[in-house]
Amino acid sequence: MFLLVIILYIIIIFLESIPLLKEKNRGKTIVYFSLIIFSMIISILISLGIQLPSPSNLIKNMIISIFGKNN
Repeated sequence: MFLLVIILYIIIIFLESIPLLKEKNRGKTIVYFSLIIFSMIISILISLGIQLPSPSNLIKNMIISIFGKNN
């Protein structure tokens, strides 16, 4: 599974990055590669069977701290 994830990401990066690099928009390129690397790391960790913490508690705590707790 790990190897399949790597191969698929290489194909996606190859197919999507060529038009993006030809466009020569540095901001889009940086955002694209940042997001693709982040998602690739998460996919690799999941394929290796590593449990990742859920971000829901962090999001819930942030919302409560901004808007206050509704009882």
